[in-house]
Amino acid sequence: MEVDSLFFDSFPSSETNQITGLANVTLDKLGSKLDCVVAFTGEATLPCDRCLADVTLAISFEERLVVQLGETTNTEDDIWTLGSECHELDISQPVFEWIHLHLPLRRLHESLEDCDPDVAEYLSGSSEKPSETSGSSGSGGTDENDGIDPRWNALKDLK
Repeated sequence: MEVDSLFFDSFPSSETNQITGLANVTLDKLGSKLDCVVAFTGEATLPCDRCLADVTLAISFEERLVVQLGETTNTEDDIWTLGSECHELDISQPVFEWIHLHLPLRRLHESLEDCDPDVAEYLSGSSEKPSETSGSSGSGGTDENDGIDPRWNALKDLK
């Protein structure tokens, strides 16, 4: 099963549609149950957490879905039940979820040199930092009442 941007177009809540890869699906019949093993290998292009430039990361996983034959169709539980009226097994939703669950938590380039040079220069501290204009009182954060929502000031009286 090919996974590309066309696959992700059917899922509007996708974090990204820049994931490509191949999902190999193996079905083993065990009595009245089907053991569906999905092995995915591919890559995702996501924004780097450090510089926000695109970084391509490898994704690979193997997941299992158990499907049993029954009276009515139910795909909400961990073990799916297919009724007699169902003649196809659509596993696009679990594959979509598994891909998103296996996206890396930290999305960084291999080294700082691979990041956007302007952002890397800013992060290294060698460039002049812009002045802070929002949420700062100008006194290094020592003024406790500046910028505090008045509703929170009522909580100070509870001490």
